[in-house]
Amino acid sequence: MNQYHIYEAIGRGKCSTVYKGRKKKTIEYFAIKSVEKSQKSKLLQEVKILHTLDHQNILKFFWWYETSAHLWLVLEYCVGGNLMTLLNQDKQLPEESIHDLGCDLVRALLFLHSKGIIYCDLKPSNILLDENGRTKLCDFGLARKLSDISQTTSSSLPQAKRGTPCYMAPELFEEGGVHSYASDFWALGCVLYECYAGRPPFVGREFTQLVKSILSDPAPPLPGTPSRSFVNLINFLLVKDPAERIQWPELCGHAFWRTKLNVVPLPPQPAFDNMLEQCAKPCLSVRNGDQSSINRTPKSRQKDVKKTFKQDENSTLGTKGHETPVKGTPGGRRTQAKVSGRGVDEKKDPSGATRGVNLLRLSRIAKMNLQRENEKENYRRPVSTNSENDSEVKIENTDMELDFNENTEDDTQDESDGSENQACTPDNKFSSQNQHQGKVEDMENNSNQSDTLSVLNMPASDDSRVLDQESSPHNIEVAVIPPSASPVIKNQRFKDGSGSAMEYDPVKSSNNLSQVLWHPSDLSVRPVMPSRKSDKNSDVLPSLPFDTLQASDFVKISKDHLDALNNKIIAIFNGNSSIGEKQNVIRYLEMLSNNAEAANILTNGPIMLMLVKMLRLSKALALRVQLASLVGLLIRHSTFIQDDLANSGILGSLADGLRDKQEKVRRFSMAALGELLFYISTQSEQAGDNNPAESPSKEIRSTSGWQVSNSLLSLVSSILRKGEDDLTQLYALRTIENICSQAGHWAARLTSQDMINNLCYLYRAAGKQESMRLTAGSCLVRLVRFNPPSIQSVIEKLSLKEIASALVKGSLREQQISLNLLNMAMLGSHMFTNIGRQLLPLMEDKNLVPGLVSLIDQGSEVLKGKALVFVALLCKNGRRWLPHLFCNAKLLSAVDRLAKEKDHYVQQCLDASVCVVASTIPSLLDTITGEIQQMMGGRRHGHLSPLNSRVTPKTNVHMFPVVLHLLRSSSFRRKVVSDQVLQQLANLIKLVETTFQGRDDFQITLLRVLESVSEESLVILESPDIFIREILPSLAVLYKGNKDGDARFLCLKILFEVMVIFLNEQSEDEQRSKELESISNKNFLPLYPSLIEDEDPIPLYAQKLLVMLIEFNYIKIADILDLKIVSQCFEFLLGDLSSANVNNVMLCLALTSAPEMETKLLSQLKVVRKIGNLLEFVYAKDMEDFLEPTLGLCRAFLLRSVSSRKGFIYSKEPALIGDVSSEASGADQQGIRDITDFGSNVGVLLELTRSHGGNVADIASECVVLLLKAAPREASAGLLTNLPKVTAVLESWRRGTSHLLVQRVLHALGYSCRQYLLHAMILSISIPEISRIEGIVSELKGSGVPVLATAAFHVAVELQRLPRCL
Repeated sequence: MNQYHIYEAIGRGKCSTVYKGRKKKTIEYFAIKSVEKSQKSKLLQEVKILHTLDHQNILKFFWWYETSAHLWLVLEYCVGGNLMTLLNQDKQLPEESIHDLGCDLVRALLFLHSKGIIYCDLKPSNILLDENGRTKLCDFGLARKLSDISQTTSSSLPQAKRGTPCYMAPELFEEGGVHSYASDFWALGCVLYECYAGRPPFVGREFTQLVKSILSDPAPPLPGTPSRSFVNLINFLLVKDPAERIQWPELCGHAFWRTKLNVVPLPPQPAFDNMLEQCAKPCLSVRNGDQSSINRTPKSRQKDVKKTFKQDENSTLGTKGHETPVKGTPGGRRTQAKVSGRGVDEKKDPSGATRGVNLLRLSRIAKMNLQRENEKENYRRPVSTNSENDSEVKIENTDMELDFNENTEDDTQDESDGSENQACTPDNKFSSQNQHQGKVEDMENNSNQSDTLSVLNMPASDDSRVLDQESSPHNIEVAVIPPSASPVIKNQRFKDGSGSAMEYDPVKSSNNLSQVLWHPSDLSVRPVMPSRKSDKNSDVLPSLPFDTLQASDFVKISKDHLDALNNKIIAIFNGNSSIGEKQNVIRYLEMLSNNAEAANILTNGPIMLMLVKMLRLSKALALRVQLASLVGLLIRHSTFIQDDLANSGILGSLADGLRDKQEKVRRFSMAALGELLFYISTQSEQAGDNNPAESPSKEIRSTSGWQVSNSLLSLVSSILRKGEDDLTQLYALRTIENICSQAGHWAARLTSQDMINNLCYLYRAAGKQESMRLTAGSCLVRLVRFNPPSIQSVIEKLSLKEIASALVKGSLREQQISLNLLNMAMLGSHMFTNIGRQLLPLMEDKNLVPGLVSLIDQGSEVLKGKALVFVALLCKNGRRWLPHLFCNAKLLSAVDRLAKEKDHYVQQCLDASVCVVASTIPSLLDTITGEIQQMMGGRRHGHLSPLNSRVTPKTNVHMFPVVLHLLRSSSFRRKVVSDQVLQQLANLIKLVETTFQGRDDFQITLLRVLESVSEESLVILESPDIFIREILPSLAVLYKGNKDGDARFLCLKILFEVMVIFLNEQSEDEQRSKELESISNKNFLPLYPSLIEDEDPIPLYAQKLLVMLIEFNYIKIADILDLKIVSQCFEFLLGDLSSANVNNVMLCLALTSAPEMETKLLSQLKVVRKIGNLLEFVYAKDMEDFLEPTLGLCRAFLLRSVSSRKGFIYSKEPALIGDVSSEASGADQQGIRDITDFGSNVGVLLELTRSHGGNVADIASECVVLLLKAAPREASAGLLTNLPKVTAVLESWRRGTSHLLVQRVLHALGYSCRQYLLHAMILSISIPEISRIEGIVSELKGSGVPVLATAAFHVAVELQRLPRCL
C-alpha cells in the first residue's frame, strides 16, 4: 500500500471502509477498500470472482494487498457515487433514466451469467455511477459460481444464506432455495421498481412482515403514468414462481429496451432445476395480483418463449399496472402443464410458517447472527432488547443485510470429550484418552459458543450457536453475554465493574484521560463452559423408563408431573441402574439444559442437588466427566440460582474435581466452577455495591448465602502453573477474566505475585494457543485496572518494548491488550523507580511511531481511541516524546482525519488527548525562554544546535518545532493557542530582537509559529492587547536590518494579516484604534521606503497594507507626501505593466485624490502618458479588477488639472455647451503640464462608456468631459477621429443607457465641433458618419427627455456649422 496516497473516506460498511486514493507520481485515482481481516474469507471470495471479470458495467479490480491489520482492494474509482445515494437525494428517477440504467444492469447480469456467476446481491447501494452516468456493479462478496452451487450443499458455502431481504426472491426464503438467474431477475425488478416509485416494491418494519409480503402480496402498482412496456417488464420480473419468472431470451427481447439485446450461450443451472423438481415443496405460484395456486412447468414454458414474448404489443395492461392476459394463451393464463405435487393450497401456519417457510425460525436465526455481528463490531456489547418477541428482527432500512445461515462460516465441531454423545447402552465404553484428547483450538471453538435463545420453543436441532472466533488471530474479541439464555435477563447477569480507574461515559465530555482510558469492551465476558454440541443425531431422545419430553414441553408440565419426573430420575441415579442408563439420563438432561427455562427448573430443584452428590461420591470416570459437564451446562444456561444450592456443597464438589487425577474431570470441573463463580460474583456485586469488603483478604459472604473462600480462589490460580492441561488452564483463565470484570475487590483477592508471574508467562508463551495467550493478557489488564500498583510487577516481567511490539504485528485483540497495559504503565509511571530505563528502548524502537500512526489511521474505533490516549500519556510522561511523535507529519494527518469520525468514543479520546498534549506546551515554552535568557546572559556557553540537527542537543530549544507542527494541525491549533502561550511567544519574539548564537534558525521557526497563529482570527481578536502592544512592534524591530529575506517577509506577512483582521473587525474601542494608528505611523510607515525596495513579494504586501491604512484613516496622506515616497508609488508605471498589481493603482489613486497632495508635485512626475498606456493595457487584456481604479486615477489627474482654474465648480452634469471658460488654450493652465497626453486615450474612454455599465461607464464618460475641459484641442481631435464610437454610444440610448452618459457624449460632441472650427483643425471626418449622427440627434430632439432634447438641439446646430466638403 506504500504505492498509494490515501485521501478521505467515501464509503463505510460494518467491516470495511472505502477511501479515495491516488497512485503515487501519477494522476490515476482509485477506490481503495480497507477490510478487517476477520472478513478474509469473504474478501478472498470476492477477489476470486473479480479478477476474472472485464466488462464496462462491472467495477474494475486492479490488485489486493495485505497489511498487519487489514486487507486492501484497489478498485476503479466512480465519482458519481452509488444509486442509493442518488435515490435518497432525488427520490424518483424519470423513466428515460431508468431505461439507460436498466440496460446497463441487464448487460452486466448477462455477462456475469454467461461466465457462470450469480450476482446474488443486486441492490442500489451496490450499483455505482461513473462520471458519464454509466452504471457499474460492485461488491462481489456474496456472488457465487454456478459450479460451486451445483457441487456443494447450500449451507456449506461461504455467505450462501446471506442477503438483503428487500431484494431477495421468494424462493430464497424456502428451505433448499438456491440462487439462480431467476433470483437475480427478481432483484433487478425490485431495483427498477424502486428507481421509479422511490421505494422497493415490498417493505416492512419487521422481518416476518416483510417476508410475508414478498411471499404473498402482489407488487403494488407503479405510481404515476408509466409506459405500458415498463409496467409489463416489472410484472414479469416480479413473478413469484421462479419457474414462471421471465428468462433471458424474453428479457433481452423485451420492448422496453427498444432494441433487442443479443443473447449469449448460458451455462446450465442443475441446482436450480433440482430445486424445481422438489415436488414436496410448495410452489410459489402466485403471480402479481393472482392468489390462486396454479401448477406450472418450466419446460413447456420454455417452448413458448418466442410465442409469448415476440412483441410487447401483444401484452395488454390493466389500469392499475397488474399483469393482464397475454394474447394467444387461453383464459388469459400463460401456457403451462401440470406436474403432480407442485401445487398446494396456500395456508398460513399458526406457528408462523408461510407457504412452506418457517418465518419465525428464519427470523430467530437472523437475529442471532445479527447479534453476533453487532457484538464483533468495534468490540461492542450486545444491546439488550425489550421486545416482546425477541426473535423478531427490525428492518432498519431497505439496505439492511441479514445472515440466515445456522451453521455460520465460523462454526466448527465441538470437542469429542467423552462427555457428550456417548452411546446409549452399557456396552459402549469410552475410547482411549488419547483419542478424545482434542486440541485446544478445537475446544476453543466449542467453548466459545454462546447460549441459545429459546424464546420460540423451537426444536433443539434448530438452535443456532454464536461462536467467539478467538481461535483465529485475525478475529477480534467478542463482548459475549454472561451465562444466560434469555436476552431479557442478560443485563441482570452482567454488570460493569467499577474500580480505581474510571469508566468511559459517552454522555460526559471531559478532558480527563481517566474518563476515556477504558472502553466497555475491556470488560467483555465469555462463557467458560463449552456449549453442548447439537447436530442431527445428538437430539434424538434416548430410550428411558419415563416419558422424555422436549424442552418446550418440559417447561410447561405441572408441578405434580415435574415432581414425579424428578423422583424417577433420582431413583435411577440412586438405584442400581447401569452406568449406561445413568449416562442416558444425563444426556437427556443435557438436551434440556440448552433451554433457559428448563435449566432454571433443573438447577433450582432436587435434580441439581442429586448431581452434586453424585459428583462428590461417584467413582466412575465416565460418569464424573458427564456429571461435571452437566452441572456446568445447567449453571451456564440458568438465569437465576436459588440460595438453597449454596448449602449443597457444590463449591466443594467442584473444587474436589479440580484435584481429580483425571484430566477430563478437571477440565469440566474447572469450567463448571468458572460459571458458578462468575454467577456468584455478579450476585455479590449487586448486593455489595454499597458495602465493599473491608479488606481484600477477608472472605466474601454475600447476602444470598454464597461464600467463596480464599483457598478456593488460590486453587483456581494454581491451575495456571506449568504442567496443567491447556484446556483446564484456559477455563481457569476465563474464570479469572470474568470474575475480575466484577470490580475491584474480586481483582484484589486474585492479585498476587504468583498470579502475575503465571499470567505473564502464559501471555508471552510462544508455544501456547493464541486464544490462551490473549485471555491471559486480558486477565492482566483487568487485574491492573482494578489494582493499579500491580502494573509495576507486570512491567518487571514484560518490558514496555515487548508489549509495544504487538502494536505492529499483533491481532486486533492483542493490540487492545497491549495498549491497555501501556496506558496503565504510563499512568502509573510515578510508581516506577526505573521508568526511564524502560522507556529508552521504547523510544529507540523505529516501529513504534509508524505502528501508532497505522492504528490511529486504520485501526478499529477502540484502537484509534486507545492509541491516542497512549500518545498523550507518553507526552505527559516526558516532553522528550514531543518531537519524537509530533514532528511526524503522518501522525498529525491521521489525528486530523479523526475529527471527521462519528464514533463518540474516538471523539472523546481525541478531545482528551489533544488537551493533554496542548497542556505540555506552556511549560516547554517557559523552559525554552529560560534557556535563551541564560545564553544571552552568558550563563550558558554551550552551542545551540540547529533545530534540524541530528545530534542529540543538551537544551530544550530543539523541541520548539513541535509547537509549529501542532499549530499546523487543525485538531491541536485551537487547544495549543491560549493567552499564556501567546504571552510566551511575545516574550520570545522580544528576546529574538537581540542576537544570540543560533538565533537565525530559531527566529524562522518562531515567525512560522506566529504565522500559523495569525491564521486564526478569533485567537487574535480574543487577545488583541498582546498583539498590538507586544508582538506587532517586535515584528517591526525584527525586520530592521535582518539579513534573512525569509525572516523579513514573515515579519511583514504576519504584520499584514494581523492588521487586516483588526481592520475588518468593526470595533468601537477608541483605545484600540489609537494603538493601531500608533503602530501604523511609528512602526510600519518608517519601514515603508525599505519595504517598497525589498525583494518580492514584500513590496506587494507593503503597498496593500498602506492602501488599507490610508482607507481607514490610520495613515494620513500628509504623512507620506515626500517626493521620494510618491515617486516610488508611481514607479511601477515605468516597468512591465503586466507585473503591476491593483494595489499599486489604488495607492496612486489615494495619493492623487488626497487634498494634501500638491498638484505641482504630481506635475513633476510626468506620468500622464504612462497612466494612459496603463488604461489601454488593462482594457486590451480585459483586466476587470484594474479598470475602475485606473479610470479613477485618470479622473483624479483630470480633476487636479481643471480644478486649479478660477471659478471651477465640480458637477457630474456636463456643462460644455455654452462654456466659454474652457475655450482658452491649455497652455495657460496652472494644472498638470502633461495632461494633454490623455488626448490619445479618448477612443478607449468612449469604448468603455459604450461597452461597460455601472461605475466604469460613468467614470469613463466623466473623463471624456473633464479631458475636453483640461485639454480642449487635443481632446476634440481625439473625439472627432473616433466618431463611429460616438455613434455607438448615442445609439445605445435606445437600449436604456443612462441618460447622463448620453447627455455627456452629446455635450462632448457639440463642444468638439465648436473647437474644430475655433482652432481651424485639419482632420479627416467621415461625412456618412456625420449624417448618421445627425439622424440619431434628430431622434433625441424628439425623445421627450428634456435634458437630452436640449443637448441634442445644440449639437444639431454645431453639426450644421461643420463644412460639408470634408
